[in-house]
Amino acid sequence: MNEKQGYLFTIDTSMLDKNGVLTPAGYQRIVITTTEKELKKLNMEISTLISNMGVSWVLLSLTVKVLKQIKPNQELLITTHHTWQKGVIYRRDFLISDALTCEEMAYATTFSSLLDIQKRRICADRTVYQKLALAENEELFEAESRHAVRGEFDFCEEAKVKPSWIDSLGHVNNFKYGELCYDNIPDKYLSKMNKLNRLEMFFTGELRLGDSVKIFKRVSEDYLEICGEHSSEGKSAFFIRMKFDD
Repeated sequence: MNEKQGYLFTIDTSMLDKNGVLTPAGYQRIVITTTEKELKKLNMEISTLISNMGVSWVLLSLTVKVLKQIKPNQELLITTHHTWQKGVIYRRDFLISDALTCEEMAYATTFSSLLDIQKRRICADRTVYQKLALAENEELFEAESRHAVRGEFDFCEEAKVKPSWIDSLGHVNNFKYGELCYDNIPDKYLSKMNKLNRLEMFFTGELRLGDSVKIFKRVSEDYLEICGEHSSEGKSAFFIRMKFDD
């Protein structure tokens, strides 16, 4: 961290599209990398929780409100705080600023819970949550932890889960959902990613090695929406929606 008690982060080319614009997975990388650094400082990183409590952090959703377009090679200063805990859900907020000018570039928030590693479901032991209590802070903007997906979507493709998609928790890493989303964005919207003003990502179900996922899309007046569905079970795996400036 630096003197302003934030984390420095430099945008590199792997996070950008062919037009030099940050991709959905690029925004994920900024937020997740910062989260990992903060949790390590608090001695709450995944490896510690698994070793001591048999649980791991699991990301439920991530929302970004874009204020200014982030540029290639731009150095960012990111501050973050635990916002609140309600039941089994934790909210954390992020302020993403230019490291040199302190101009605010984006707000972000994540909603997370604890995964019981043995049972492969959300931990129900209240004593575990009590041990991870933190001081509460303000919400930077409005965001949802969950979103109900309704209505008809157009089929895009079906993909089989590959070994490279699997992380140390034995399921598809949330970064892959961002990549699957980007790969199915219509050309019309790929050309206007520099006008993205809101990105909402909901991680609704596990995909594991041997599974397949069906990808669907829907374009409405307000949003471009991409969702993934477990091929054999028909259950939702992820839902991502993007809103653009006119």
